[in-house]
Amino acid sequence: MAGSPGSKKPGPNEKCSCGSGNKAKKCCFGSSSPSHTPVQAKGLLPGSVEELVATAAEAARAGEDVKAVHFYTMAIDLLAKGLAKDSQGRAKDADLQALNRSSEGKLAELLCGRSHAYLRQNDVPAAVEDAETCTRADPSYEKGHLRLAVAYEAAGVPLRLQLDACLRAVEECPGSELLVQRKWRLKKAVAEMPEEEATETADSQEPWTIEQTRRLADDARDPRRALAAADLGRALAAGAHGVEKDLEQAIVYLRLGSEGGDVSAQRDLGLALLELGRPA
Repeated sequence: MAGSPGSKKPGPNEKCSCGSGNKAKKCCFGSSSPSHTPVQAKGLLPGSVEELVATAAEAARAGEDVKAVHFYTMAIDLLAKGLAKDSQGRAKDADLQALNRSSEGKLAELLCGRSHAYLRQNDVPAAVEDAETCTRADPSYEKGHLRLAVAYEAAGVPLRLQLDACLRAVEECPGSELLVQRKWRLKKAVAEMPEEEATETADSQEPWTIEQTRRLADDARDPRRALAAADLGRALAAGAHGVEKDLEQAIVYLRLGSEGGDVSAQRDLGLALLELGRPA
């Protein structure tokens, strides 16, 4: 098997031996990180979810984040095989929670772990997406809410929205001292916001609107643009959140999100192009 002792190293344009499907030069045998080690340095590739989880966790502890993401992804794909998803690749909350129960909490654990590994690679949108899915799969998982809080902070999500998410987390995990402490820190930060900034931000009890998302997506100077464009593109592609379905506009915003580094936008852009019969 590729990656075992004495096996031939794949060429730069050949598929990586880790099983990711990516070219070797953009995966385990690239040179983008001087401390990066191949995903599979020796031995056979783990086959069960338990083996993949153990390998991913070991890689994460060693600081080998690219390797950790690969094995977390393989474990998630194996665990979620056959999980029903909509046209945007999103599973229902009930289905995620059922799968998490049947896997004895492994789904939430894997999503939480991969979110952490993504964040260490500065792939903030992917970290946010995994953390959000983790809390949907297990709303009572304290670590998942903490991971989401850190990802939201890294993404520059407005303080009031961070507080909203933390308040929901405390409702689900009332015994969590860490979440309660974060809640009070956010309350203090919101209270100390400059008056002009507080005026521009919606009240903490009001939901974030699709128009606010559109304004961020249309602002080339805002560092949150890619994240907002991806969210708006998904809404337009599905006809959700009060907007009419418009695949042409969805492609425009998903492309912005994709070019800004949002991994989920790249996937959703491909789905939208496929629906229109266009090449990806």
